[in-house]
Amino acid sequence: MNDQTGKIVRLGVHIRSAILMGAVVGVAGCASPFTPPPADPASPVAAAANAAAKASTHATRPTFAEIPAIPTDIRTPVQFKKAVGAEKLAAEELKRQTAPNTWTLSDTEGYASKARRVAKVPAPAAPTDADRAATEAFAKAARDRATAPPSKSQ
Repeated sequence: MNDQTGKIVRLGVHIRSAILMGAVVGVAGCASPFTPPPADPASPVAAAANAAAKASTHATRPTFAEIPAIPTDIRTPVQFKKAVGAEKLAAEELKRQTAPNTWTLSDTEGYASKARRVAKVPAPAAPTDADRAATEAFAKAARDRATAPPSKSQ
């Protein structure tokens, strides 16, 4: 009995392999990457599309010789490791310097008085007669342009 079960399993493996190979061959035969399908002849751009497709199939393909050389101005892995280590050390130093209770505010009044001296806010000037006349002219022009809204009783 065991012999017959083994034969059935081996036969199933062969059948699956044959089905898989048939599917691969069928798909490969249906769609070739080297010849694009023709455009619909009823399309107004069919001629241009077919010409572009034909030109692309005869285009030159890049070669392995055209691969650019490896850049020489980049860091080596050792240099990256050193840079990462330096950044980690700088981060730890910054954490130590800004930890709670490691700094205090002092001479805040001196800082504020210096800031006030630098700012020098100009004193507000009283409006002159010319300023008032310009304001009135602007307001009159705005009132002249304004129109009343339509009444709701209509």
